[in-house]
Amino acid sequence: MNKPLVQLKHGRVVSPSSRGAVAVELGLLGTWQVNEMEGGKNFPDLVGGPFQAPYESDVASVVPPADGHILSGGKTDERDCLNFTNEEMSKKLGRSFSWPLLNVDPGQVFRVKWEYTAPHVTRGYSWFITKDGWDPQQRISRAQLEPQAFFKDFYTQVPYDQHGDEMKAKVEHQVTLPKNKRGHHVIVLAWIVADTGNAFYQAFDVDFK
Repeated sequence: MNKPLVQLKHGRVVSPSSRGAVAVELGLLGTWQVNEMEGGKNFPDLVGGPFQAPYESDVASVVPPADGHILSGGKTDERDCLNFTNEEMSKKLGRSFSWPLLNVDPGQVFRVKWEYTAPHVTRGYSWFITKDGWDPQQRISRAQLEPQAFFKDFYTQVPYDQHGDEMKAKVEHQVTLPKNKRGHHVIVLAWIVADTGNAFYQAFDVDFK
């Protein structure tokens, strides 16, 4: 008897506008490509292997995205445009371009809404942000980001395979943004999956007033 085909179980943020959404609006990517920006979930580590304590029973991470390819989840095909600086995007489009900025206030609540094709068993979500003094003329690397997530929203149940009904991907969730940021920053949001070695990466350009 043939096994049924496994359905792709991916997702993307649909609100507010991510770099992926901007690329779709520009005709550079399809929504399915933004749904599949998956890379190793041990980020910001450089290597795959067991996931962080106390969740080592989750499926081990594959290799996380390389520097310069973080915002596309490590994808280096058409989706590499999500890692482009304003200068690189301007060259690609043949006109002046700057990634649109979402206006935010320091310390405000930042709400996101996801759309999933079929959600995975979810460990949670990690939020990263660029350092003060980061260089927008360089692609996002680990050196451009604060070394630790500024917020983690994790389910604590272990092992995941006994709690799949509880560990559901969240359609809507929120985070309190750092209080000490000013000006343009990039936020990286990783949806971390318990039952595969991947996370799904989304990125936002924000302007702290």
